[in-house]
Amino acid sequence: MKLEVAVADITQSKKDLTIEVAADEVQIEFEKTYEAFMRNLKLPGFRPGRVPRGMIKQRFTKEIKQEVINQLIPHALQHAIHDKKLRVISEPQINEVTVNEGQPLRFTASVEVVPEFELKEYKGLKVAKWVRPATEQELESVLAHMRESAAEFVPIEDRPAEEGNFVSFNLLGKFVQADQEADTAHDWGRKNDLEIEDNLLELGTEQLIPEFHENLLGVQAGDVREFRSVLPEDFSDKNLAGKTIDFRLMVMAVRKKELPELDDDFAREAGEFQSLDEMREKIRERLQEDSLQKAESEMREELMKQIAGAYDFELPPSLIEKETEQRIRQLANHLMRSGIPRESLQQIDWDQRYQEAQSQVSHESRLALVMDRIAEAEGVVATSEMVDAEIARIAARSGENFEQLKARLTKTDALSSIENRLRFEMALEAVVNKAEVTVEYEQSSSSFSSDGS
Repeated sequence: MKLEVAVADITQSKKDLTIEVAADEVQIEFEKTYEAFMRNLKLPGFRPGRVPRGMIKQRFTKEIKQEVINQLIPHALQHAIHDKKLRVISEPQINEVTVNEGQPLRFTASVEVVPEFELKEYKGLKVAKWVRPATEQELESVLAHMRESAAEFVPIEDRPAEEGNFVSFNLLGKFVQADQEADTAHDWGRKNDLEIEDNLLELGTEQLIPEFHENLLGVQAGDVREFRSVLPEDFSDKNLAGKTIDFRLMVMAVRKKELPELDDDFAREAGEFQSLDEMREKIRERLQEDSLQKAESEMREELMKQIAGAYDFELPPSLIEKETEQRIRQLANHLMRSGIPRESLQQIDWDQRYQEAQSQVSHESRLALVMDRIAEAEGVVATSEMVDAEIARIAARSGENFEQLKARLTKTDALSSIENRLRFEMALEAVVNKAEVTVEYEQSSSSFSSDGS
């Protein structure tokens, strides 16, 4: 296609194109359009394909011009973008279109593009890898958690409930209106506002509502307690927060928690360990490995901060806006799926959440663009074999069939995101390999010694 293109730099990420398609190209398209109209148009008094061209030209000038525009502009834009090597990332906005027979087609188009910037030095970046050795306290914490997970709740039948015991009960509740008396009698058989079976509470915890503690302390299986409580304004269930409720509790059991002994039998039941000493050693090794992985991850995060922080080029507004809005929608959907009431969602400062998301998107987008340029400089390519290997890994993790998963990802155009992520990771790996990394160890008196003791 013969055309002339002028590019005006409006900002780093926005350009205005002035495009002119040659008159002879325009006339060819007019001729094609006339022929199509003559072939397909049906008018009273004329046989199909026999409507005079002059009549078509006179009665359908507007429609013919629009058809010419519809045919020429997409091709002209495609050629212009390719010829000027523009990396367009948004739908072009078409303006000021003029077209007439025998004359060039002229129009302007505004496009957002990947911003142009000079790639700065990314080799030899200095960064410290801070290794925080795992401690004996962390080991003991893991063992304590394992014991808690294996704890048994043993029924107590020879005495009332004490602090530290667990009370299992069924609960009924009725909302109290402002004009109701404290000793209001209730028909607990029907129309209860709350019904919870086999609820379990620990006596003496700070989180326990005072009225529940007072009424459950000293109970035994079979006891019934009725009382009124005003739930705190910051109660976890926003639908109940601040409400006055009459409760009826039917005690099912009083239990005490018994932790297993920390011995070889516990180790054998907890996993494939022959002894408590072996279990301790395996936990130490896992904690050390986790510590090293965390240090590596933090070091890479620091490198990415250095890379992104060296640039302040403008980002395409529509790209940031679209991604930010998508994240806010995802957050809202996640909160609703989690069971958060709509009233609580309305109390969230969504303007603040939007600004936070926008800041994060801007950081990630700028970093992605820079890493893409680094990938180009390093000759990094995510091959089809690499993409297939990643799809196979995802399929194995999710239990899906490889071919079906790949077909679905191809249909939804998600393969490019996998390719981009692999390319990003390889570019980052190149940065890490060329960085000046110093390993620093945080000292702690309770850290494991070099011999694992």
